[in-house]
Amino acid sequence: MLRFDDLQLFVRAADLGSLSAAARGMDMSAAVASAALKRIEHQLGARLLARSTRSLRLTAEGEGFLE
Repeated sequence: MLRFDDLQLFVRAADLGSLSAAARGMDMSAAVASAALKRIEHQLGARLLARSTRSLRLTAEGEGFLE
C-alpha cells in the first residue's frame, strides 16, 4: 500500500524539480526522501523520476502517475 506522506513527497518533488528541496519543505533528510521515493517506485514497479546530481525530471511513467 502506498503511504500518503510518500505520495506527498513525490508530488512536491515533481513540482519543485528537486528531491532535496521537497525533503527540506517536509522537514526530512534527503536520505529519508530518497528512501520514500524508492518505496513508491518499487511498489509501482516503475521509475517515476529520473535523477542525477544536478537535475530531477519526471519520466513518462511519472507524468502519468502524477496526473
